[in-house]
Amino acid sequence: MDNAEYEKIIKACRFCLMCRHLCTTGNITYAEANTPRGHALMLDCMGSDALEDTPDNRKRAAEVLYECCYCGQCQNNCVSSYKHPDMIMKARASVPEEDLPENVKKIREIINSSGGIYEKGSQYAGKTDIIGADVLLYAGSFIRNQDPKIEEAAISVLEKAGVNYTFLSNEGGSGMDAYLLGMAALSQNMLSNEINRINALKPATVVTLSPDDQRILSGDIPGLDAHELDVPVIGFSSYAGELIKDGKLDLIADGKNVIAYHDSDQGGRFSGDYEAPRDILKAIPGISYKELFWNKGEAASAGESGAIRALDKGLADKIARKRMDQIDGNDIDILITDSPEAKAQLADTGSEKIKIEHIAEFLYKYV
Repeated sequence: MDNAEYEKIIKACRFCLMCRHLCTTGNITYAEANTPRGHALMLDCMGSDALEDTPDNRKRAAEVLYECCYCGQCQNNCVSSYKHPDMIMKARASVPEEDLPENVKKIREIINSSGGIYEKGSQYAGKTDIIGADVLLYAGSFIRNQDPKIEEAAISVLEKAGVNYTFLSNEGGSGMDAYLLGMAALSQNMLSNEINRINALKPATVVTLSPDDQRILSGDIPGLDAHELDVPVIGFSSYAGELIKDGKLDLIADGKNVIAYHDSDQGGRFSGDYEAPRDILKAIPGISYKELFWNKGEAASAGESGAIRALDKGLADKIARKRMDQIDGNDIDILITDSPEAKAQLADTGSEKIKIEHIAEFLYKYV
């Protein structure tokens, strides 16, 4: 996003209240500063008589910017299509190091040393660096280090379908964590490194297990250049759905579970991938699928985006609890999502009666 577009969004959002009631963080904190209009007012007034440019004010402004959970509700419901979340990320990237909150500095130190918030260097030890594979399965930092069962389930689905797949050896992370923490240069460097290594393997398709990785590798993040990637990038749901349509997966019937789908922030509002996971769930014979009242573009966030889980776990838990309150009481047995971070956050605060699963884990049981 260039400076002209950045200023345009600030000027527009500071006068508008239309998405205020939808703001995820604002509805938890009840603070005007945490709403889209509050963000824009703060940024527009900084350095003026209304908001003096002092160290204390700059530090408080930085705190507010890092309380945004980057859920996309404001952009999704903007009648004028202003990309408020992109404005927030550009503002984060412009905060001087000395004005950053201490929690942000600590997370940045982790990213600088390891490449990601949850990165511990965990890697898949199987099929790696195979040139010309049908699929390069991109696990992503969170799954490799926090929830490898999702990776294992996805592998089983591909093998059942007879797909020739590979992984990157020493997968380094797409740079999404660095982007969310305002570290644009590091993010671009990480992204470019992954793209170069993917291109060298010449896969037919890159299939991601996290919508965060899908967005950044697809070139959907303003200010980051992924255009040198020579192959298409799609999410696991879309790819698995094609395997089902092509008759490459035989699905076992389910006659006992009531299933619902939670639309994640990055896979839903940002990527618009609403139907692919639903098509998979509804393709399972005998499935009892129940659509949640708040769904697709209107689905509430689980608190998984914007690095909020790492920056303010208490806030993330409150956001997830509010989402689970909407789901409890609907006789749901299993709640499915395409986001590993959403799965983790919902499970942290979820109902004991509802099992939370990633779409790959769920599909694995029926092939």
